[in-house]
Amino acid sequence: MAGFEGKMLEVNLSKGSISNSTVSKDIIRKFIGGSGLGAKLMFDRVDPKVDPLSPGNTLFILTGPTSGLSVPGGARFSICAKSPLTNMFGESNSGGTFATELRQAGWDGIIVEGASNKPVYILIEDGKAEIKDASDLWGKNTQEVVDILTKRHEREEAKKPVKMLSIGVAGEKKVRFACICNDKKDFAGRCGMGAVMGSKKLKADVVSRRGNITIVDQENFNELRKTALQKAKDSIICQVLGAQGTNAALGISAMMGDLPAKNWAQGDNMAVAGGIGGDKLSGPPFFLGNTSCHGCMVGCKRHVTIPEGSYEGDVAEGPEYEGVAILGSSLMIGDMAAVIRLNDYCNDYGMDVISCGSTIAMAMDCFERGILTVKDTGGIELKWGDHAAVAKMVKMIAYREGFGDLLAEGSKRAAQKIGKGASEFAIEVKGMEVPGHDPRANYLLGLAYATGSRGACHTADPSYSIGTGIFAWPDIGINLGVNTKQNEGAAVIVKNGQDLGAIYNAMTICYMVVETLNGEIVSGMLNATTGFNYTFNEIKECGERIWQMKRGLSNLMGITAADDKLPKRLLTPNKDGGAAGSAPNLEVMLKEYYPARGLAADGRPTKETLSRLGLNDLSAKLYK
Repeated sequence: MAGFEGKMLEVNLSKGSISNSTVSKDIIRKFIGGSGLGAKLMFDRVDPKVDPLSPGNTLFILTGPTSGLSVPGGARFSICAKSPLTNMFGESNSGGTFATELRQAGWDGIIVEGASNKPVYILIEDGKAEIKDASDLWGKNTQEVVDILTKRHEREEAKKPVKMLSIGVAGEKKVRFACICNDKKDFAGRCGMGAVMGSKKLKADVVSRRGNITIVDQENFNELRKTALQKAKDSIICQVLGAQGTNAALGISAMMGDLPAKNWAQGDNMAVAGGIGGDKLSGPPFFLGNTSCHGCMVGCKRHVTIPEGSYEGDVAEGPEYEGVAILGSSLMIGDMAAVIRLNDYCNDYGMDVISCGSTIAMAMDCFERGILTVKDTGGIELKWGDHAAVAKMVKMIAYREGFGDLLAEGSKRAAQKIGKGASEFAIEVKGMEVPGHDPRANYLLGLAYATGSRGACHTADPSYSIGTGIFAWPDIGINLGVNTKQNEGAAVIVKNGQDLGAIYNAMTICYMVVETLNGEIVSGMLNATTGFNYTFNEIKECGERIWQMKRGLSNLMGITAADDKLPKRLLTPNKDGGAAGSAPNLEVMLKEYYPARGLAADGRPTKETLSRLGLNDLSAKLYK
């Protein structure tokens, strides 16, 4: 391969056919790769009104130009489809080694259409691909599936096992927030992509590499890689991530009023946070060591164990901040061993920890208020801090057993069915549960959540990072010293950040290292890997184009301005904690945001915006 060529493996499970295709250079230049390319391909190939769990939905597994090239944060890839959780454009991304293996095997992506009438998996080996029977794997969870398929397909001469994506029972049962497991330690968590795989009866994608990834300008790329590597080594953020992982943020989040507590109803949760912070996860008796994605030196992943107690045993991978914040603090669980095990259960069953924990939190709120009783929950008392009850409910959700079948629909749908005011306790945006950072502590997050291209998200743009006070990207108009508790002026910052987020998710560069990059490095890397000779102004336009394509797709799927909102609870100030008395004024921010973003009053991209970005095909469908 000569750089990023857009070579796709096309798999039609209804027909049982496999073929190759290549995305045009013009499309790659405009949409780059990753979820940017995924949005364009989805627009071209998928009926926006399709049922997300029907054979008509298409699953796009896509790398980007920097995927697998041994740069800090360069191991990621995107998985896109219409989301069964939000019913709009869905994307999830992951790291690890899968993207590297796929590109070394000769493909830049896998496009899966149709649905099989029996369980199958895709095997990519020796430059060929085939659809294999997976009947013996159906009903098994992710860790066991990885063990079985590794033993079945690994080769001694390869000196390392094959790599794979798989789903657990939650994906098979089409839990709407089912995730995709990437080997045992990485996950494409959000938007229910595991349910899409399950609806297609696709249990796994297994890759055995055969070659190397070539680069258009290897010499220049090597110099850029050295620069990026040194900047990452010098970065305070990267150093902290290496020392304590993403959970290093938990203590300061608690102090700032950023950490969710009791389903976002309580501002001060320092007592609970003290038992589950970064020092606890990255210290004795749990911590065994840190690991990295392919080619990355940061080492933010936690290899942990539980040496004693009721949850004693090995753990595939320790929780990230989000798992601790949502399965721990939000549920008022301050037991580190319990949080580690709950996170591990979600991983093995194949469920997004954010959506799973948040949906249980909604049910706990309802139980506390008498909206739900033990008659509803199958005898389980859903009380704050009761990790044993949560463990039971996590399994019930994964297997869609009893009350778990309702919660498997996600907090929005479940609350609507429960009724009696339960929707007030579903903390979601457009159907996707809010991640573990409170917009009452950072108003930029409020606007970003409300308008995010896949629902509430903290990694689609750098709004959260800007709130730390040490993130700046002057090349795109984001400088130090931003007042993140000011409604006026937030719109332009969030808009610029969303464009930057669209760029790094198309390149497939990890969110955690973006603060170490700049326009010169990004342009250089893309030029070295594609041969396009981008200017950074053109790349910025790509970011805007990608964002508007995602937005327009969701508009076609039914999203309007009325959906750009936040839950009432996140607009109501807490009485205690680091953000006491504070709440964003979303109405003020949206009034500035729509014209800055190039959206009409109804929430669609304006015709002028679409014309300027060369999205006339999208305009024709939005304004027919």
